[in-house]
Amino acid sequence: MTLTSLFALSLSGVSLDSLNKPGENTATLLLACIFILIGSCIDVGKYLFWMFRKQSQYFISLSIILMVFSWVASCAFLMTSESKLVSLAQLKTSEYVALEQRISNLTLDIASQEKLLSNRLESTYHSQWEAGQDTAATLAGLRETLATLLESSSTVGQQTAVNVVASTRFFQQVGESLYLDTNTIRLIGYGVLSLLLELSTLGMISLSQVLKNEKRKSLIQPTSDDFNSVMLNREAHLSVVNLMTDIMTGEMPPVLRKIQAAKYGIEIDITRNLLKKLHNAGMLERDKRNSYKLPL
Repeated sequence: MTLTSLFALSLSGVSLDSLNKPGENTATLLLACIFILIGSCIDVGKYLFWMFRKQSQYFISLSIILMVFSWVASCAFLMTSESKLVSLAQLKTSEYVALEQRISNLTLDIASQEKLLSNRLESTYHSQWEAGQDTAATLAGLRETLATLLESSSTVGQQTAVNVVASTRFFQQVGESLYLDTNTIRLIGYGVLSLLLELSTLGMISLSQVLKNEKRKSLIQPTSDDFNSVMLNREAHLSVVNLMTDIMTGEMPPVLRKIQAAKYGIEIDITRNLLKKLHNAGMLERDKRNSYKLPL
């Protein structure tokens, strides 16, 4: 998402230098926000369409189209960023600094010759007019030299700058070792890097969906511990029902120690509470030694 937004931002021509210019901040910031919003909407749409890809083939197509655009945008941003780094490094090379100094000196010489030519042409002496022709020829030579220097400024110090920028030097060395063009290696490298970024992002989205579904299933479906707990409660309930049936039919006397010795698998507190409830319901009578008996 970040690379797509930055690529969209670069299309607007916005840079830190333009932000520092007075009088342009409002329009520049508005344009920057618009392009960042465009890039963010593209990536958010890509992720949402991918999340709901199972519901419609239309969503899959939209997600793939936006993913391809985002991949191309990421490649373009990485390549333009490297180009800007090379350009900035080129401006700091000794060759380019010397060239700028020569251009500055030539500009001063041209301004001086233009002023001299103007004075000679305004003179009333014929000799000054003849000297003005020589000055005009000198001025033309200086301008030609200046044009040549300006034309060569794009390549002066470029090789030195390439050696300074690590990524550019890496692609150049790989290209030389494989006997391939540096631009081809750079395109392949950034293409693979951007593709891995896109695939890893979509993979993380798919993984989050799987984990979410598993968590939802774990909340809905009972676990083995819950099943065992339900089974134990059911067995205990059946044991209580069997004990109560045996007591009411006379097969088991309502005596606590005899019930425990019969091994119904019921806790003694549950058995004691059952006898109390049967007594309170009038189904048992008190007997000696705090025991119970069936009514006569």
